[in-house]
Amino acid sequence: MPVTYEVIVGSLNFRSAPNGPILATLARASRLETVQPDSTDPQWLHVRPVPQGAPEGFVSARFVTRIDAAGPPKVDSSTGLGVSEAQLLTLSPTGKAWILKALVDKFPDVVEPYGILESPRRLCHFLAQSAHESAGFRTLEEFGGATYWSRYEGRADLGNTQAGDGVLYHGRGIFQLTGRANYKSMGAKISVDLEGEPRLAAEGDVSLRTACEFWKSRRLETFADQNDIREITRRINGGSNGLAERTAFFRRAWSIWGDPDQPSGV
Repeated sequence: MPVTYEVIVGSLNFRSAPNGPILATLARASRLETVQPDSTDPQWLHVRPVPQGAPEGFVSARFVTRIDAAGPPKVDSSTGLGVSEAQLLTLSPTGKAWILKALVDKFPDVVEPYGILESPRRLCHFLAQSAHESAGFRTLEEFGGATYWSRYEGRADLGNTQAGDGVLYHGRGIFQLTGRANYKSMGAKISVDLEGEPRLAAEGDVSLRTACEFWKSRRLETFADQNDIREITRRINGGSNGLAERTAFFRRAWSIWGDPDQPSGV
């Protein structure tokens, strides 16, 4: 039986042969069905896009994940859940090394008080959303530059009441903290002067702390326990933007940290 995979990077080359000419580029969450599941080269998958109609080709196995991925083999449960740079790189193969290292260095100490490590489902939902919001752990700062950030200028709902606030308090951190008022209130919660030093919000450990506070403020652990990825996405994003990509990241996360006796359920 064919196996269905989905792309977990922002853009994946679809080739005519392993390391061959590029036929197309595939977006994150694009689905592929194996043509020859028992390929002799484990680094490459012989696949066709789903729905069918496009030609067959090859993709690097590193950048896709099975949609029915099971949890990892059982390990000694006494060690608890942990996160390593290697695991985060498996979750998002294009993640930047400095971001992965910064997140991992203080991960247990920062995250544990928020209950995120209490279950595989909570951890997988937290990391899936974090991976999506940070463009696969490639940035802790909103893309676009000053021209784009100026759209926040004068936004009273964000507390941007002074000239230049829109650019100064643009999106930073895992969940894109935005606006003077939010920098001020979040800084008070984590005891860091983010209003006075907004650039600190894009540092790895600070970014992790603000993400945890945001997670707590939106009661996202409740919806993680219910495996409700739609509601988690709505509370983070305000809608369903990127739901397919967030789901792909969750399935990949489940194959790394999930319960091997349970399907991902999404």
